Parts: sequence; C-alpha cells; structure tokens
Amino acid sequence: MRLAGMILGAGLGRRMGDLTARTPKPLLEVGGKPLLGHLVERLVQADVAEICINLHYQAQRMRDYLDANPAPVPLRARVEPELTGPAGALRVFREELQKYDAVLVASADVIVGEPLERLVGTHAGRPGPLTFACARVTQARRYGVLDIGPDDDVRGAQEKPDVPDAEYRWISAGVYCLDPRVIDRIPEGRVYDYAKDLAPALIADGKRVGVHRLSGYWRDVGTPEALAAARADAAQGRIPWLRPAAERTEAER
Repeated sequence: MRLAGMILGAGLGRRMGDLTARTPKPLLEVGGKPLLGHLVERLVQADVAEICINLHYQAQRMRDYLDANPAPVPLRARVEPELTGPAGALRVFREELQKYDAVLVASADVIVGEPLERLVGTHAGRPGPLTFACARVTQARRYGVLDIGPDDDVRGAQEKPDVPDAEYRWISAGVYCLDPRVIDRIPEGRVYDYAKDLAPALIADGKRVGVHRLSGYWRDVGTPEALAAARADAAQGRIPWLRPAAERTEAER
C-alpha cells in the first residue's frame, strides 16, 4: 500500500497564549525537539513515501525549520491563505495525495505513544474510507466525541458536546487514516472538520467510518499546562518513543 503523510501545521495556537506570540505551536519543544520534528520522524517510521504540511501562522518560521532539518522523504510545504479546518486542509494537496492508496493525517499538537503504523494497519484491514485514532479521556467536552458501535464503527460524532467532565468518553485523537478519494467530498472555501462534518457525511451515504482505539500514552498539547505536562512526561520517561527501544514494552514498540 502506497502511503502519504499529512501534517496539520497551520493552526494559530490561540490557546497557548504568549507561548505562540513568536513561535508557531508545532515548533514548541518537548524532549528537546520541536513537536514538528518528532512528528516527521514518526511518519517516516510509519513508512510514508512523502509528507505534506499546510502552513499559515508564521509560515516562514516553519519553512526555515524544515529547510534546516530536511526529512528523509520528500516533503511539500504549502501556505493555506485562509484556514479551512483539519479536513479542509487536505484540499491544499488534493492532486498530490490522490496518487496514494491511503493518507495518514496527524495534527502537529498531539502526542501519540504507540506506533502510527498500527492505525494504518487497522484502516487497511477493514472496509471504509475513514478511520479515526481515538483515545479514552475525561473532560471530553473539549474534543470531538465519537459514538462507537460494537464492531468499532462510528455511528455518530459530536464536536465539543456538553458531557460531564468526570465521565470517560472516546474522542477523536487528532490522527486519521483515509482513502484520498474522500478529498473530493470536502467543499472548497469553508472550514471542514472530521468529527463534525466529514464523518457524518460519509455515514449518511452508507459508508463505514471506523476507529483504531489507541492504547497507552496520548496527550493534546494545546495549552500551556498541557505543554508543561508533556515536557514533564518526556523528562520522566513516560513518552514511549523518547525512551531507548530496550526500555519500551512490547506494546510500545
């Protein structure tokens, strides 16, 4: 299966406050390296043939980093003049991505502990054009909450619903694997999301939307508090791929 990688790197990072006044969120460091650098490495480990990344906020800073730290696979960076959301951004690279069998999409502000190729394997092994990586968390009202059936099919999705903070829910973890043909379903010139827009549209057409349930470490690095916690996790060896391979459990390799 020919696989492309897509990094969502255009966000404004408003929740980060002063931390992103001069530094775009993907260039904030965890474990001594920018989030963007970690993500490029992990997509390469998942065997992508090339990587696309959309840019917007402080795009030149992002380009400078990518030029100074070339990826071992071709990397295309393109500025999105107007932000169109995490799914809408795929249209920026529509022609390039449609050459592939699947696209592995990752937000630049989430940290996933397990290898990303496991999501790709789940997607390849089941019918359906879209597979969410999902994490089980409390305080789910901040995310897209998924209604998952017994066969790991998504029956519905709600964006930032009013659910009790103490309850555990399965949420979209900011990483996806999809058939690039779904890009043609994404409208031009409007903000378009996975949980709020794309998944319901596919389900309404009778298409199967699946999930890959993440095990182990996951963190949304979208606030100063979350960034500080991720840095502490890295220092204390809690992020699996930042530890030596010999120290990882079998499930983390």
